[in-house]
This record gives sequence, structure tokens and C-alpha cells, in this order.
Amino acid sequence: MQEAKTTPVTNNSFRQPLPIDHSSFLYRLWSSLTEPVHPIADPIKLRRSRLLSAILLIVFMIGGLILLIRAVQIPATINDADYLGAAVSLLIVAGLYIYARRGHVQFPAAALIVIMLVLFVGVAFAPDSLTTLLYFAAIPIVLTALFFSMRAVLGVALVAISAPFVLMQFSSHMGTQEVFNAAQFLFLCTGVFVTYVNHTHHLERIRSAELKDAYTRVLASEAELEQRVEQRTTELRQAKEEADLARQHAEEANQVKSQFLASMSHELRTPLNAILTFNELVAMGTFGPVNDEQVDYLQKSVQSGKHLLSLINDVLDITKIQAGMMKLFIESDFDVAAEANSIAVTAEKMLKDKPVKLITQIDPDFPVLTCDKRRVRQVLLNLITNSIKFTEEGTITLSVKRHNGEVLFEIRDTGPGIDQDQQQIIFEPFIQTETGIKHAGGTGLGLPISKKLVEAHGGRLWVESAAGQGAAFYFALPFTTNLTLGEREM
Repeated sequence: MQEAKTTPVTNNSFRQPLPIDHSSFLYRLWSSLTEPVHPIADPIKLRRSRLLSAILLIVFMIGGLILLIRAVQIPATINDADYLGAAVSLLIVAGLYIYARRGHVQFPAAALIVIMLVLFVGVAFAPDSLTTLLYFAAIPIVLTALFFSMRAVLGVALVAISAPFVLMQFSSHMGTQEVFNAAQFLFLCTGVFVTYVNHTHHLERIRSAELKDAYTRVLASEAELEQRVEQRTTELRQAKEEADLARQHAEEANQVKSQFLASMSHELRTPLNAILTFNELVAMGTFGPVNDEQVDYLQKSVQSGKHLLSLINDVLDITKIQAGMMKLFIESDFDVAAEANSIAVTAEKMLKDKPVKLITQIDPDFPVLTCDKRRVRQVLLNLITNSIKFTEEGTITLSVKRHNGEVLFEIRDTGPGIDQDQQQIIFEPFIQTETGIKHAGGTGLGLPISKKLVEAHGGRLWVESAAGQGAAFYFALPFTTNLTLGEREM
């Protein structure tokens, strides 16, 4: 036969606290009557003080009610010894309550125990008193168990049990059998109280040991956690230092590279300019007559040299920008309309026999701009040259107009367009789209240089396009600028 499985029940299962409405009027009233007047930091002492105040208050209220009912029902008992003793005791209890509200525990508790011993043991032997008062001597034994040690419980129990036998010798009010019966009851109560207190102390010791063990584990876990945090912090610090060092080395290497490329580009450009000039002079017949075939070869050589010079200039510009060596020469007389029309004339020549129509939409009246004239021309020429390279047929529109305190340049073409996911990478150095590589080749530096130059003037450059629908490049320069005239670094 299969045994039924049982679930062990812990002590906490019997101690589930009842829900208390802390906002109720009665709860707030009771708390105000039992809370110590002065704050107590020790939580154990605070609980004991609240408990003692509550007991004193209950004793005073119940005792007063009993005396009142007895006086109403039997007025003659007011003069009895036990009644007078109880009344005096209640007055003393009231004083002890006031004293306990100040945070004192030991003295009021001991005084209450003594009063109850005298009331329930001593007064019980007075003439005309109730003999059943002896049984109430169990109350001071309970109070002793609540506020004092096991030894004190045994001492109070011994007094409560032995005192009646002594007092019986001086009074004929109570018989031996009555005293013996009361002593048996008190002895039984004492045994129960001692067992309960001992069990409670045992549970407290177990709970304290568990708490101590848990606290030890928490401390160990905290120490381990602190060690891990310290170790991880050290690792992160080392990783950060290594990353900073690597970044510093990379920046230094990039700086050296940029300076080297700038120097090399300059060294390449100087002899190349001399070669171009020499070829042009030879083609012009400066050094003697040349035939048409020779002139054609010389002109092609000059064109290739100029293309190479353009590439070198782009490399020189981007390396200067990256190395922080690029300088602007700011002037205050840039004629927007005139410069745009001049670029349009140059673009017409570059189109040659292409079936592409150049459309210009240039507002006639512009205030002069404060900018580096050569660099703004370079940006405009870069953008319109790109459109010429990529547009095989259709139109290229150069538009210049006022817009929100800025001059807005727009170069729109009917070329292959640019995919949405490639519209940001085209502004990165040395990066070209597949369409760009197929159509034009080059270094992929024109757009990054143009964007940096526009931003150095406090402007913006962006593109709007879709694949197969052409592209529109915009750049805007402010009419009002903080740029100072003369040479300045970007």
C-alpha cells in the first residue's frame, strides 16, 4: 500500500499574521496610546516598550471597569479590603503606564509584577476578600516570562506558590484545601509557562543561528562580489587603457600617413605641372614646328596629365583635411550669380557632344557671400562634374536660389541615381558605389572633400536620389557667418 505523501509544515505556518488595516481609526488610536513618547533606536526594546504599555493600559481599563461594575452592583463592597487594594493598585498602574511611555521597561514591569503578587496573594487572605484571587497569581508569572529571564520566572512562581502557605498561618479566612488547590493550579501554570518560554527561547536561538549563518553567507557573497567587481573593474580599466593606447597609436599613424601623403602629393604635383607646361609649349610649336598627329598626341598627353593632377589635388586636399592642415582664405566678395554662371559655362564645355542639356535657374539678385571663393567654386565644380560623368543623356539642372537665410545650390541630373543604402557611404573617403566605378572610376574623394569644405563654412551638403531616377545634390551656405576674414584653419 502506497504511503500518502505529506508536506512538512514549518513553525512559520502557524504564525501567519492577520492582515492589519494601518489606516483605520482604531489602529491609529491604539498606536498613539502605546507608542513611546521618545524615539527608541533598538527594535527589541521598542517592541518590549510597546507591549508593556499595552498591558498596563489593558490592566487599567479592565480593572477600572470591574471596580466600577462592582461598585454599582454592590455599593457596600467599596469599603472592603480587596476593593480598596485593587483601587490603589490601579492608580499605581496608571503611574507605571505613564513611566513606561517614556521608554522604560524593567522597572515598570517589575513593579507591576509585585503589585499583582500583593493583590492576588496578599489581599486574598484579608477578611471578606475573594479566595479565588489566588488563582490570578498566574498573571504575574506570565508577565515575568514576557519581560525577564527563566530564573526570574521560577523565583516569582516560588513566591506565588509558597506565600499562601505562609500567610495561611496568620489568617483563618482561607482553608488548607483552598490554598492547596490554588498552589496546584499555579504549579501547573508555571510548568506550562516554563515549557513555553524554554521552547520560545530555543526557537529564537535557532532563528538567531540561521540569521547569523545567513548573514555570514551574505558577507561571504558580498566579499566575493566585491572581489569580482574589483577584478572586472581592473580588467575594464586595463582594456580601456589598451584601447586608448591603440587609438593613440592609430591616430599618430594616421597623422603620419596624412602628412606623408600631403608631402608626397606636393612633390608629385610640382614636376607634373612642369611636364604639362612643357607639353603645352611643344604643342604650340614654341620649340619648333609639329604636325597635326604630334599635336593630337601632345594634347592627349596634356589631358591625361591634367586628370592625374586632379587626382593628386584630391589626395592632397583629403590628407590635409584629415591631418588638420587644410586652411581657408576667407573673403567677403563672392558674387553668387556670377560664379554660378561661370561654372555653367565651364560645364557646357565639358559636355562636348553628349546628348545632355544643361539648364540653369539662377536668381539674379544675391548679396555677396563671405567665404573661401576658390573652395566654394571647387565644391560647385565637383558636383556638376559628377553629374556630367554619370549622365549619358537627358538634362542637368543647376539651380541657385535664396532659402531661409541661406543660398541653396542644387545640381539635379537624369543619371542612374543612387540606392538609398549607399547615400551615406558616398561621403566617406576612397569609397565609391558600383555605378560610380563603372561610369567614372576616380578616387572617390570629390564628395567627401566637398562635404568637409561646406561644413567648414557652416553649411550643409546632402543628396536626394533613388535608383534609376537620377540624383539631386544640394548644398546650402549661410548669408550671415562668423568666419573671420583672412587665412584660417578648418
